[in-house]
Amino acid sequence: MHPARVLPVVVLLSAHCADEPTSGFSATVPADTTAPITNPQSSFPDATDTADATTTTTGSPTTTTGTTTDALTTTEAASTSSTTTTTTSTTGDPSTTTATGICGDGVVDDGEVCDDGDADDDACLGDCTSGQALLVLAGAGPTPALAARYVPGPGWTVAELDVDLGETALVATHLGALGVGRRAAADADAENELTFTTWSKGQPETWTSAQPVGAFGFAIDGPGLAAVGETVTLAFLGTDFKHYTALWTDGTWATFGPLPAGMPQVQAFGPSAAVLASGPAETYAAYAGDNGKIFYNFKASPGGAWQSSMQAPPPLVVSGLTPAALVDADGDLLIAYVRATDGKIAVVKLLTPQNAWTVEAIVDDLAITASELAFVAVDDGAYYIAWKGYDDDGVYAVRGLDHDDWGAPFTAAEPATTTLPPALARGAAGADAELVYVTGGALQHVRLVGDSPSQPSVVPGATGLKARPAAVRVQIGG
Repeated sequence: MHPARVLPVVVLLSAHCADEPTSGFSATVPADTTAPITNPQSSFPDATDTADATTTTTGSPTTTTGTTTDALTTTEAASTSSTTTTTTSTTGDPSTTTATGICGDGVVDDGEVCDDGDADDDACLGDCTSGQALLVLAGAGPTPALAARYVPGPGWTVAELDVDLGETALVATHLGALGVGRRAAADADAENELTFTTWSKGQPETWTSAQPVGAFGFAIDGPGLAAVGETVTLAFLGTDFKHYTALWTDGTWATFGPLPAGMPQVQAFGPSAAVLASGPAETYAAYAGDNGKIFYNFKASPGGAWQSSMQAPPPLVVSGLTPAALVDADGDLLIAYVRATDGKIAVVKLLTPQNAWTVEAIVDDLAITASELAFVAVDDGAYYIAWKGYDDDGVYAVRGLDHDDWGAPFTAAEPATTTLPPALARGAAGADAELVYVTGGALQHVRLVGDSPSQPSVVPGATGLKARPAAVRVQIGG
């Protein structure tokens, strides 16, 4: 039996005390965070070497912008025959135009994105090109949403979807990726309807035509997604302020079901949607309750039943904010949230072997915000949290090694226009993590290596955006 299937006994581990400021907030960050990126991985070049041509400072950028017509076919609904015309633009990397090195020698030469000396279908393919890509789904209000793909080396490709979206979510699947969003249509009957689209690594230029998730699938907050095996779980806040979930298997959505509250016969409710986090077989849901406390649910298998909500130990959270959560390599659940008292970002962890919660750990006295968080675990076991500044439109991030072991916050971007909260994903070849955000309606991209960010780069053709983007890393080889 998984230890989290029974009511946990809250155990306070070694106390973590943080000094409280006497007054006010500060968004000041260390001045040395603009240092150049260095990459500790010998099989990959520095992130600045694989950035798109808009940020490359050496050589003559070679940029090609074309228009293609892709038929978006729906594999999940065979009866659908509609197609959508998409406009794509690609920004190339000038370093890939001339190959002078020997692929397979373990040395990254000119013309190679990476070189790990093998032909595995991993982060670096046998031809020394990236085996990974970053997908981004971004809503543009009542106009068509945008789907973007970044591959280190070739750069960005941007396409319009056949649906208008506001808030979105993305998750990697065994076949590629699944995206879900809430309609932002001018038609009141379609406003906030949940729709989905899929991306296949076998057809990387194509997103399927958008389809409704299910009958009466309307949400006022969310969605959230988590994948286990060949299934995906969806969570959202219904128009009745109650939490719902649904399971996607083999291209088909199961009927919506309630997320249970403290008693199975009572449905969980709250001011914002639940966030989902998955391990090898299990899935967690975490949400803010109307009383400002954080609650969590657990199911041991994709098709298993949700157990009743239980309260996590953190104190009050900022009203209306969805927490952020992930399951780490050890199978422990980490929840990051914003404190109501001072806006500080804090983290707690459920240690699954002991079935016990750690005490609250403050990330840093300068890590403060009033917006939702982005939270991701990366390949080397570290974590990143990113957020929008408390009193400005800056974008900040911090890297940690454990729930209570965080470095100093650093500035990822200082845009001059109104900015939305950022999104994070695991890094593709050449970076630990990928950060994207919308400022002034335009999509921006930052690559993170350690605690050093690249210079923000504009994603070509990604403008007119009105909602926080969703991002996920996917495998493109094999």
